[in-house]
Amino acid sequence: MKLIQSSYIFAFLLLVMPLVTQAQQNDKNDRKPIKDTKLSRKIIGSITTREKDTTVNQRSEQAFMRYEGKIIRKIIIQKIGFERSIYDTTKRKIVNDATRLANSLHTNTRAQVIRDNLFIREKKPLDPYKLADNERYLRDLDFILDATILVKPIRGQRDSVDVIVVTRDVFSLGGSFNPRGTDEYRFSVYDANLSGLGQRTQFTGVYDGGRDPGFGYQLLYSKNSVAGSLINATASYTQINNGASYGLENEQAIYLRLNRPLVSPYTRFAGGIELSQNWSNNVYNLPDTTFRNYQYGIMDFWVGYNIGIKNRTQNRNRHFVALRSFHQNFHERPVQPSEIESPIYNDKSFILGEVTFYNQNFYKTRYIYGFGRTEDVPYGRQLTLLAGGVKQFNKTRPYVGAEYEKSVVRKNGDFHTYTVGVGGFQENNELQDVLILTTFSFYSKLIEYKRLKIRQSLTGGYSAILNQTSTLPLRIDNEFGLESFKADSLIGNKRLGIKAETIVTIPLTVLGFRFAPLAFAEMAMVAPKGQNLFDQKAYFSLGGGVRTRNENLVFGTIELRMYYFPRVTEDLSHFKISISTNIQRVKYSSGFVKAPAFIRYN
Repeated sequence: MKLIQSSYIFAFLLLVMPLVTQAQQNDKNDRKPIKDTKLSRKIIGSITTREKDTTVNQRSEQAFMRYEGKIIRKIIIQKIGFERSIYDTTKRKIVNDATRLANSLHTNTRAQVIRDNLFIREKKPLDPYKLADNERYLRDLDFILDATILVKPIRGQRDSVDVIVVTRDVFSLGGSFNPRGTDEYRFSVYDANLSGLGQRTQFTGVYDGGRDPGFGYQLLYSKNSVAGSLINATASYTQINNGASYGLENEQAIYLRLNRPLVSPYTRFAGGIELSQNWSNNVYNLPDTTFRNYQYGIMDFWVGYNIGIKNRTQNRNRHFVALRSFHQNFHERPVQPSEIESPIYNDKSFILGEVTFYNQNFYKTRYIYGFGRTEDVPYGRQLTLLAGGVKQFNKTRPYVGAEYEKSVVRKNGDFHTYTVGVGGFQENNELQDVLILTTFSFYSKLIEYKRLKIRQSLTGGYSAILNQTSTLPLRIDNEFGLESFKADSLIGNKRLGIKAETIVTIPLTVLGFRFAPLAFAEMAMVAPKGQNLFDQKAYFSLGGGVRTRNENLVFGTIELRMYYFPRVTEDLSHFKISISTNIQRVKYSSGFVKAPAFIRYN
């Protein structure tokens, strides 16, 4: 095993080091000298600033409609520094030694990297919807703070225009720190845009006094849009259960992922590959009778083709067909009798086909999850039909499923989404493990009171498993129930969850960090097999907290939450405080389609 691990690490370094070495070459034109001054005295006057914010609410293609059909003569890439606003490049923000230092330490994204993420072309007619899709896609890159695309008419050439792509980076150096106790914590440090080349290097560490050794780590490298192909590549070696981990022990893994999303309804192909080798590691010194010793490999491939890309500009109706092949093969399995027949530790493979009918557009707005950056809210509908077969325990069960999603943005600024999903297996002429899942989310329009920006949300859902035979039961400790309520015994085959939240963005800015206090209330209940859901006890979570984020920095929102649980079980405490860093739900993004997959319920 040590030889295998060393070989994986050596292969990982061979893949990463040439690209990292290339990235170390400095582009002197992107750097400015750092003045030798004392930052502490200079920034006192600007520690607290109040900025006047604006909100927008318009269709993403609206600004480009009058240029439809004109020929794109040139595409010009313009990058702006931390001292300027993305909305008015002629307007400078407060400039002090802090912003000068940030500009000096940071290398702007190279123009070629931006071009590698464009799917509009020179000498081609301008399509307003495609231009809006590209603008949104740029905003979704984790090293870009915001992006806007401007169209400039050309004097004397009424049939041609220039397209100006304006981007502003985030400060690419970042990190996170998650304490989980007095002797347990997790941290990471990374550069999300090494030398401005769209490549990420990251080191993640875990210390746990109960581990042996107490310290574990992960190395990760990723490259955005390799050679302009829109294929994103990620390679990693991890000792801390950070891969595609399917077992219940701490796993080490080495993996490679290639992913090409469907970036626009005008794109033909999407797909992905994941290859990994995983093995359990007895870092908690469990006795041989209880430690699950196993090794397995994953091969996961999918490809999809978009039908209808030559429809008229205004017609966004598309059909997407995709096929996925997944194989999990165990080289070594746990010896415990209770695990021999467990679906977790037996070979599994499936082939799943998908046909998706979709029509999706976007609105541009702000202050949904972020603190002022432009956010893209999807609206439209999507119907996905699934069919395939799953092989496990030397038998194959056919699978069929369907999922429907509809998103609506109202003229007053409210937006909401509804989903319904049904899927199940067939065996011995009967349906088994039939999952029914419904969810909803409602977000209010932005309420502006004086200088406060208030938004309310209500989310929830119902899940049920009919004729359960081999699938895992519904749990309550996840996003469909009470995510923070870690009660292992609350499982069943019916579940209901509802959550209400109010968040207030305040105008105060401290060292570039914005703040948003929040209050929430949650309820969830789960029924064991054979019992009525509404005869069960309801569990509640009440509390509040605050989110903060510096939109100029690459790491995500930091969130402090304080919980009170009126009813508990399993000797859990009535109170809980959690600090989360780099939470992902602060930036709303939505792809047009995804890889074929079973309906997720836990």
